[in-house]
Amino acid sequence: MSFKRKNPGNQSIRRQLTFYMGLFVVLPLCLALMLLNFYLQKVTTENKINNETDLLSQIRDNTDQMIEVTNYATSMLMTNKNTLKNLRILEQDGDSYEIYQAKRELSNDISDVESSVLNAVGGKVAILTKKGYMIGSYTLSRTETNYEKEQWYQEILENGRKITCSADIGTIFQKMTIYDNVQKYFYMGREILDYSGKNLGIMLIRLSEKKIWGKLAASMVTEEGGALYILDRSNDILMAYNEKYQKQLKELKEQEIVKEISDNEIMTGNLKDDFYYMEGELENTSNKLVYLVPQKVFLKENRKILQRILEMLLLVIGFTVCTMLYFSKRIAKPLVEVAQTLEKAPNGMAVLEEPQGSFQEMSKFVFCYNQAGKKIEELLGNVERESRLKEKAHYEMLMSQISPHFIFNTVNSIRIMAIKEGQNREGGNENTEKALEALGDILHAVYSNKNGMTTVGQETALLKSYVDIMQMRFGSSFQYYNVIPTELFYYEIPAFTMQPIVENAILHGVKGVTAGQIIVSAIEYENNFVISVFNNGNSADKKKIEDLLKGEKNQRAVTGIGLYNVNSRLKLLYGESYGLIYNEKVSNGFEIWIRLPKKITESEER
Repeated sequence: MSFKRKNPGNQSIRRQLTFYMGLFVVLPLCLALMLLNFYLQKVTTENKINNETDLLSQIRDNTDQMIEVTNYATSMLMTNKNTLKNLRILEQDGDSYEIYQAKRELSNDISDVESSVLNAVGGKVAILTKKGYMIGSYTLSRTETNYEKEQWYQEILENGRKITCSADIGTIFQKMTIYDNVQKYFYMGREILDYSGKNLGIMLIRLSEKKIWGKLAASMVTEEGGALYILDRSNDILMAYNEKYQKQLKELKEQEIVKEISDNEIMTGNLKDDFYYMEGELENTSNKLVYLVPQKVFLKENRKILQRILEMLLLVIGFTVCTMLYFSKRIAKPLVEVAQTLEKAPNGMAVLEEPQGSFQEMSKFVFCYNQAGKKIEELLGNVERESRLKEKAHYEMLMSQISPHFIFNTVNSIRIMAIKEGQNREGGNENTEKALEALGDILHAVYSNKNGMTTVGQETALLKSYVDIMQMRFGSSFQYYNVIPTELFYYEIPAFTMQPIVENAILHGVKGVTAGQIIVSAIEYENNFVISVFNNGNSADKKKIEDLLKGEKNQRAVTGIGLYNVNSRLKLLYGESYGLIYNEKVSNGFEIWIRLPKKITESEER
């Protein structure tokens, strides 16, 4: 039957896959990634500016609060009557006890203020009197330095009680032994006036750099770059967190970018050398708080985003191209080859429906596959049915052979016992009665078993009845021991599996042997278990046993039929890995293993 294309306009899978993947996947994805890059760059920059602005505002507010607390604490000290009285005493000449006592009281007052109000802001206070006394907490000294002509001193006198900020004030603290490292503090000064406006000295204040910058500065100024400055009204540096960018700070001053700023406003902008700056004003001192950072550091996240987007773009394009080439070849070529093969084949396996909008290769494949599939299904069904019928017939034939021979052998044993008892009238017929009772149990087991399967426990009970009859026949010539663990009694076993093997042990193993023993035991493994039938009587030739199991020898003997049938049934039911195994390692005696899978019978499951 020749194939006719339903739609001549269909194109090949490879061409359509390449076209549509490029048009509807690669192109939109590239555009989406580019738009995503622009959007993320914009959002990231805005978030970075807002975040840095918030941090700078927090530093500014923290500094203003520290200055306000310091202003309040020093105002209390400056207007204290006792402080003013002691400062007037220090204007006297000489070195009297009264002067010494006044200095001690001032030192104690300063210590109290530092340990209470100023402790939270890391503040230190010193008083410089007109006579040159320098008084701090627990520190009393006198300077010979001519400080009255210094600019910072004149600015303090000019501003009066208003706060004056100057880094040069640190030179005074440096001369006081408890204060060190001028560069790590923020310095301020205020004039001390009495109620009449007379100058009694100046108060010098130092605030801790760590308290001003805090942890916020560390998050803004990293190892990669950035700097923070506090500038005075002349744009000179009062304090700095990383003084690395002096050139850019100078450019900032020259361009007069640092200018008057309204309250709570943070100004932002760019410098020539690809630097970004932010600027705010301290409320209490009108000093400037400036943040400088290289744009490559400030926009580091933007570069990372661009890099990731480009990597994703290249990865997507490369992956898509490779996928298109691979799958187009993988789909089109095998389908054509399989369709051509199946079109010539006489058999098939299934019926397929042609998908909507399919390719010409798929249409041809479905057409050929359906034609071959119908024939293959019919043939497979016939073969499977014939195989099942043959297996069932063979199994029933094997089972039908075992039961009659077993019953014949048992009845024959009872007949021999009856003859012996007839010859010996003194013994009576007690053994015959027991044997017939055991035979009744055996016949009940035979005819109540309809599907040919039983359990290890039921098979063990049947075996016990058979052994009882044989022991009545042969007397005490052998002993029988069954040590199969009770936990194996619920596993499935074909009926009359162990009996032919035990029969073989009685008739050919322990017959004519003094103190003969037959031991039935079992070993459990993960997925199967093995039943062992051992006797300490006559050994057997390995070749003879293997021929019996394969059915290659004369099977007129009952035991020959039994061993072969048992082995054949087990292999039919469970496969070639199961059945009877002759243990050739036993030198004194004879042992057969029965290997079975671990399965629970349906009756036991219910």
